[in-house]
Amino acid sequence: MTVVHSETSTGALTALAPLASCARAHDTLILVDSVTGIAGAPVETEAWDLDVVLTGSQKALALPPGLAFAAVSERFVQHASRATSRGRYFDVLEFEQYAKKNQTPNTPALSLLYATLLQGEAIAREGVEARWQRHAAMAATTHEWVATMRTSLGLPLDTVAAAGERSPTVTGIRLPAGFSGDALVAAVQRRGFVVGGGYGKLKASTFRIGHMGDHTVPGLVRCLDAVSDALHEMAAMR
Repeated sequence: MTVVHSETSTGALTALAPLASCARAHDTLILVDSVTGIAGAPVETEAWDLDVVLTGSQKALALPPGLAFAAVSERFVQHASRATSRGRYFDVLEFEQYAKKNQTPNTPALSLLYATLLQGEAIAREGVEARWQRHAAMAATTHEWVATMRTSLGLPLDTVAAAGERSPTVTGIRLPAGFSGDALVAAVQRRGFVVGGGYGKLKASTFRIGHMGDHTVPGLVRCLDAVSDALHEMAAMR
């Protein structure tokens, strides 16, 4: 079973524990893409009995891009050991063998590993639970802002993901008819902030606000103020 934990294009969050229980009940492995989840949303790898959890360095860990991290269960390693064609690009057994020697099978990106060491110390000082709470506070601030803007504009602005299913690291926001996602992103950029456009079928009708990593509520509020200003300008021009 493969699961996307925090879905970047919509801002939807998947509850992992029930799916892991379902996987166990059917003697199935569960592999989790938590690229925008880890370090921003709770992930209990052992308590939820997850087999593989993957993430990247550049999202809620607030590191430069270029590294991937994985937590792998012993059950998955044993399963891999019975596979006859594991391939070469990502061989779990090879990684495990080198990890026991505190090595990597390929030349490592040392500068990024030093950055990881420093950021790991910073995350430890903050505390992972406090980091989760900070991300939850930024998400709540964004959701409240959406509701406030909906009233202020008198237009159907709303999050893509439903209440109770929203990621604490990124919010996808559906624009009213007649508003362009690309135009909004450009208008916000002129005000000194960067927000994300939509993806695929949602590109024209949505935009995204990433509230993850080392961002804070006060910094997020300044960004939301810029988006508010851009939205009101666009509404006045309709």
